Amino acid sequence: MVAIKPADADRFLSKPDPRRRVVLVHGNDQGLVAERAQRFARAVAGDDPLAHVRLDMDTVAADPGRLVDEANAVPMFGGERAISLRLSGNRSIEPALKALLAAPPADSWVVITAGELRKSSPLRRLCESDDGAAVIACYADADRDLDRIIDEETGAAGLAIAADARVALKSLIGADRLVSRSEVGKVCLYAAGNDAITVADVRAVVGDAAAFAVDETVDAMALGDAAGLDRGYRRLLASGTPGFVVAGAALRHFNFLEKARAAYDDGTPTKALTERARPPIFFQRQPAVARQIPLWSRPRIERAFAILDRAMIDSRLHGAIADDVIGEAFHLVAAIAAIARRA
Repeated sequence: MVAIKPADADRFLSKPDPRRRVVLVHGNDQGLVAERAQRFARAVAGDDPLAHVRLDMDTVAADPGRLVDEANAVPMFGGERAISLRLSGNRSIEPALKALLAAPPADSWVVITAGELRKSSPLRRLCESDDGAAVIACYADADRDLDRIIDEETGAAGLAIAADARVALKSLIGADRLVSRSEVGKVCLYAAGNDAITVADVRAVVGDAAAFAVDETVDAMALGDAAGLDRGYRRLLASGTPGFVVAGAALRHFNFLEKARAAYDDGTPTKALTERARPPIFFQRQPAVARQIPLWSRPRIERAFAILDRAMIDSRLHGAIADDVIGEAFHLVAAIAAIARRA
């Protein structure tokens, strides 16, 4: 089995094994898939555009011999070539790949990229079972990976980053490698000329101010803070944020609370649940969310869902008073939380 362990992926990509001329890069982090495939292609073929060939999936599926011919073509100016192929649709490239693995090229490398493939996937099974291929899975970056991205980007920009700003930034990125790198780069650009990146810089660039305001309003509701809810909701409406947007955020939050409560009942600490949440919860918000989890039992969550769902329907039926309908529903949910706090 030739599946590269996550800890060994970067080392393999920077120093390719000449015995493995086919590399399958797949996973649910498409930014990381693209970054690793590009890094590997540069490692084997350099930056010469003539050494990089991109084949179409449909062409290879329709003509399996095309991949073998392209991989074994003699480079006009010598050197190594990288042949890239993006897996898409339901067409099969296994016949072409089997023929290539049976007669591996001497001067070319084939890099196949794909979304997440199950272990039962014919393509993944073929590559993992053949010594001439390697498989690299790409999943959302772990804490250590995010630290490395931040260090690389801030180092290149000549900037330091405050410890609390690093924590804040890591809580807002991580789902996609290219997006994460882009967001860190934007923060560096914003902070250029300063000594160090601060939490204010992170919040100004990566965090959406309206989104923070929505989160604060939803948290006030889920904690039973009627005054905070009323104040936050009125400010959002005054700033032009429609009530249905806040209601949508509230429904997503209760989806999280439903899953978190189940894990909490099984013994997982609230701190761990908020720190590991996906999508990430901004670190300054985590304590407030952690306090909500014990308040919301399954019956209370079901009641909140019923109230919010009904409000969304009624707001569509009564557009002229839609924001008022949703606001009233929010206060009903907040009352449930207030009762839970007193229990």
